[in-house]
Amino acid sequence: MMLRTARMKVRRRHRSLPGTPCGAFGTGKTMNHVPSCFLILVILFFGILAVPAGAAPSGTAPSGYITVTNPPVANFFTSTPSGPPPFTVSFSDTSLGLHPMTYLWEFGDGSVSSQQNPTHTYPAYGEYDVSLTVTNQYGSDTKTARGYIGVGIPPEADFSANRSKGEIPLTIAFTDLSRNSPATWSWDFGDGATASLQNPSHTYTQAGVYPVRLRVTNRFGSDALSKTGYINASTPVPVPVPEPVPPVKEKAGGIIGLIQEAKGTTNKNLPTAGIIPPQFMALAAVLTSFAVIVIQILLSNISSIAQLGMKIVKFLVDLAGGHAVEKISEKELEARKIEVRKLERHILGLSASEILVVEASVFMLAVAFIIADRATLDLQTVLIYMAVGAVSVIGHDFAHRWFATHFGHESDIQFWELGTVIMFLTAWLYGNAFAQTYRNLIRRRETLEETRERGIEMVAGPGTSIILMILFLFMVQFGGIWATAGGVGFTINLITAVYSLMPIETMDGLAIWKWNRGLYLSLVLPMVAFYFFTFMIV
Repeated sequence: MMLRTARMKVRRRHRSLPGTPCGAFGTGKTMNHVPSCFLILVILFFGILAVPAGAAPSGTAPSGYITVTNPPVANFFTSTPSGPPPFTVSFSDTSLGLHPMTYLWEFGDGSVSSQQNPTHTYPAYGEYDVSLTVTNQYGSDTKTARGYIGVGIPPEADFSANRSKGEIPLTIAFTDLSRNSPATWSWDFGDGATASLQNPSHTYTQAGVYPVRLRVTNRFGSDALSKTGYINASTPVPVPVPEPVPPVKEKAGGIIGLIQEAKGTTNKNLPTAGIIPPQFMALAAVLTSFAVIVIQILLSNISSIAQLGMKIVKFLVDLAGGHAVEKISEKELEARKIEVRKLERHILGLSASEILVVEASVFMLAVAFIIADRATLDLQTVLIYMAVGAVSVIGHDFAHRWFATHFGHESDIQFWELGTVIMFLTAWLYGNAFAQTYRNLIRRRETLEETRERGIEMVAGPGTSIILMILFLFMVQFGGIWATAGGVGFTINLITAVYSLMPIETMDGLAIWKWNRGLYLSLVLPMVAFYFFTFMIV
């Protein structure tokens, strides 16, 4: 339309000025002026095209013009929306729109972030709304997810009633007293009737004594409480009824209950939880520990493995028999010039360097089990783990030291790097610190009783750990800080006993096997079975 208007204006100008060259052109006269008129038309045409499509007088947008924008659309997600405190969540931005964008995250607990894909830790229990606002040059958009993050633990069932006895028809109002924010309720009133309200009322129409059971659940788990003989609905003529018995929680008793409480929860937010079921974490820790040792053996024997097939077969046969591990340990000790040091013994028969190794081992053992248990880092918890770790380490190693000294041998406690790596690796991956950070070296006298003396020295360590494991398990029943210390000590000494009985040179099991195979089997088989029973079945 603009071009046509321009051309119409040109024609009207030609008619008003018939003497001009363009007017002559329009009447068919003076053809030598055609190039001039044509040039004028071209200039007008390209002048019109040069006007921008969006141009408009002094900031106004003319009608009929198109403006293309790309405003943002906010969106996000996380693969882990719930867990126990402190709960760390990684958020992923999936918003649409033209970049660059700015981001404003509100995590529902007063904290904010301007990162595109932030990570945030929720320290307290609760349901949290999460909001993301994204902005670009064309506008902004906000997405809010109500109750998107849940931080908490399974509920603990409890309830009461406005009365517990009366004549039929007897209407009872029940009140839920459960802790840890249950989300659903399942009532069983004992007469075949049920309800799913939080605070229901129920009418008993038949005389009798009825149990009442409540099961509560939330996004973190469930719990149930039964009260036997809780409701006494009588006929108008009262009849003697037994007194209600105290509430009984549905938990295992005896040794199984102690073991369940001692080992703690399996809900630890482990990095391998999406791959390995919780009941197989203990087995994975054992396999990983041995895999690391086998890799070390393979790397140490890489030159012999690269040789002829018969040597490879012999190596594998030696490995199966435990000889390869012994040889590798000897080569390592020889190559690194590791030997029993003649040092001055100052405190409890220990040298200054041995005291440092023991202290470092106690600290690293405590840290590893804090990581394995995903324990809260408060002062009381750290001190408990340190104290229990000290008792466990010193008890195990002083048993070795006493028998070595008794038989006239020299011993030395030294740091073990590979064991430290295995312990922290299995603690982080599987919640089960299956290794130790130190080893005992013994300089032995050449005697006819060497095999027997060495076996006695080696069996003293795991034997002491087994005794400590039983004592710590017994402490669990006293509750409070004793239960915490007992659970930590039970776990540490159980794993220490099992690991130290393994038939490899760095541990105690091979020496016990050479001395007394019957004694070795009577120790290792029950302890390994108890280890898997504790962490895979109970």
